[in-house]
Amino acid sequence: MNERYYGILQGYVSTQEEKYLLRSKDFGSELVRYGVPPDEIVEMHERAVRKLIVDLSTDDVMECTLLVSVPLVEVMVAYGHAFRELVKELEIRSRELQESNELKELFADIMRHDLLNPASQINGFASVLLGLETNKTKRSMLSNIRESNRNLIYMIEEAAEFAKLDSVDELDFSVHDLGLILREVTDSFSLKLRENEMTISLEAESYYPSMVNPIIEQVFLNLVSNAIKYSPKGSHIVVSISDTGDEWEVAVKDNGMGIPEGDGELIFTRFSRLDKVKGGIKGTGLGLAIVHKIVTLHNGSVGVKSNHPEKGSTFWVRLNKANAN
Repeated sequence: MNERYYGILQGYVSTQEEKYLLRSKDFGSELVRYGVPPDEIVEMHERAVRKLIVDLSTDDVMECTLLVSVPLVEVMVAYGHAFRELVKELEIRSRELQESNELKELFADIMRHDLLNPASQINGFASVLLGLETNKTKRSMLSNIRESNRNLIYMIEEAAEFAKLDSVDELDFSVHDLGLILREVTDSFSLKLRENEMTISLEAESYYPSMVNPIIEQVFLNLVSNAIKYSPKGSHIVVSISDTGDEWEVAVKDNGMGIPEGDGELIFTRFSRLDKVKGGIKGTGLGLAIVHKIVTLHNGSVGVKSNHPEKGSTFWVRLNKANAN
């Protein structure tokens, strides 16, 4: 950058041609692009002048005394123009981003109301008809309709949740007990656990204060739901909390197929579902992407430890303690 400025000044002083001033306009844009502040531009000018004094003859120095300030003025004018253009561009991008976020929120609202409501009605009618029908063939067909519709409702809810979260940049935090949140989460799956002949244990015996937003519950709901979904009947799921210093680590251990080495990060990407572990279970692949987004908004971390090719994976989430600096 210094050599570029020196070349502009030297060329103008040596030839006094306008093309060197035109080059200074391009240089002004470069300075804005690289974030060089005005005071450093003045310093570059002063260094270039000192170098010119050494390089030029005494007669040339005397002749160009009044000229050396001209490129500085030109560069500063160009700098100001380029900066104003940058501000305009950022304002346009900001408006486009705001419009994009508004569209995402609208899309999420459409899914919640215009799609979810009819799907819920279908589910209700299918359940009523299933209770009235006695023909085995028709009951089987109605059962398939209800199950497919439930999968549709689940996908709509996941997509709407992700669309909502994708437009969020920050959350409000307050102190919450992770142990209490996990107790409520595990209790909410009691019926689903009985249906799958599974058991669950929560290894949390004290108070675990963390600076979180209530939406963090969605993280644990997704992880426990996945553990049930991907584990075979009769499995035992373990949820635990451990102290890692400035953070609490919440872990959910399942008995699924395990995750191949190298795929641990991929599963937290939207729409990514691994063929080797999904076992024919339908879904959008958004569940863990939602988990990743919420944890990231909490300045936490999330990952998975797998026993692949043996069964079982442990998904972990690390969140700041309430008293951590």
